[in-house]
Amino acid sequence: MAFRVLPEYVLEDVVEYFLFVVRYAPESLDLSGKEELIIFALTFLTSTWYIKNPFLKAKINEAIFYGVLPYGYEHNGILSAVLNTHPLALKHLMPALTHFYIEVEQTGASSQFYDKFNARRNIAYILKAVWDNPVHRDALNAEAKNVDKFVRFINLMINDVTYLMDESLSELSQIHNIQVEMRDQVAWEARPAQYRRERENTLRSLERHASGYTTLGKSTVGLLRDFTAETKSPFMMPEIVDRLAAMLDYNLEALVGPKCSELRVKDPEKYKFNPRQLLSDILQVYLNLSNQEEFTRAVANDGRSYRPELFDKAIDTARRIPLKTEAELDQLYAFAKRVEETKATIEQEEDLGEVPDEFLDPLMFTLMRDPVTLPSSRVVIDRATIKSHLLSDAKDPFNRAPLTFDEVIPNVELKSKIDVFVAERRGQIATAKKQVDEDITTG
Repeated sequence: MAFRVLPEYVLEDVVEYFLFVVRYAPESLDLSGKEELIIFALTFLTSTWYIKNPFLKAKINEAIFYGVLPYGYEHNGILSAVLNTHPLALKHLMPALTHFYIEVEQTGASSQFYDKFNARRNIAYILKAVWDNPVHRDALNAEAKNVDKFVRFINLMINDVTYLMDESLSELSQIHNIQVEMRDQVAWEARPAQYRRERENTLRSLERHASGYTTLGKSTVGLLRDFTAETKSPFMMPEIVDRLAAMLDYNLEALVGPKCSELRVKDPEKYKFNPRQLLSDILQVYLNLSNQEEFTRAVANDGRSYRPELFDKAIDTARRIPLKTEAELDQLYAFAKRVEETKATIEQEEDLGEVPDEFLDPLMFTLMRDPVTLPSSRVVIDRATIKSHLLSDAKDPFNRAPLTFDEVIPNVELKSKIDVFVAERRGQIATAKKQVDEDITTG
């Protein structure tokens, strides 16, 4: 209680001092101060009851970030050794970073959507700096056992990858189009001066944004690659796996699909864009999860972006450059074959004909399997759909009232009706198929 009555600026002065020292005079920590800084940072990053100001926590996170940046002869940063040896860091760094990754989603400021990306960029860099330490990876696996928290963390990471990749690839495509237009000097000079100025201004604006989006997108995809290699079960949760598969398929299509040529820009290094590394990382996520039945089914069930020829093209590209070993390419090919087999099975299982509107999910327009009623809006929705929504937004999507997952009400009566409907339709399909087979045999 005594701590809570202290003015916030008292703690802010300490944080600002630490941040200044790590940024501009890291050598002053050579003899002492490193352990104190780490203990201070980890204590307050994980304790929402001590500091409620997310911007102040972001500065603490930033101090650790600058502490792992190379300086002078310290290629791993002034704090790396402590982060990889101090017992408190080995036990609490992973929980602290995943906790703050979640917490920074809501800062309360009008700029919160963009604020979170700066903090998460720093988190990604810190995680990369300590990832080779097996003790930290063990701590991540221990953290993954806190399923609800870790699934929220994964959900936000997938949200970030989806947004950042979509924005970066979209802006690179626009840059490509303007560069192609400017390449034809005769046609370009024939354009009105006002038009040329507007296009040049648009190009400069796109160039400013593109490098930031591609850098953040690359680091977040890298986290996804490393985390899926280390722990798999949280990514297989029903509210996660379908969204993960859809995101991967969408970006695979962007990188090797029909419109991939639109990503060819002049001086890609200027925009921090490395399509080969990006494709390699996305393929690695597929490889990491290729032995998971739930993931195979989720990819097969993606009706938006999945196409078998995309995997053929990606495998050919990865072989030609090369990005993967022959053993890894064989594994990818086997996974793609299993996806096609699963897709054929799903189509047979789910060919239920016309479905009554009352059985359809109001957001996804798919057949509900486990309908629940939302307490305030009284809307009926599939359990998996609302659970996925609440991971990002703790409000009823239909009236914006506060909502937690524990408050949803199972709709047992409607579920029974749906189960009867599915059983009857499958019985009708099986009977019809049997009749066709008998006709073929007797004919």
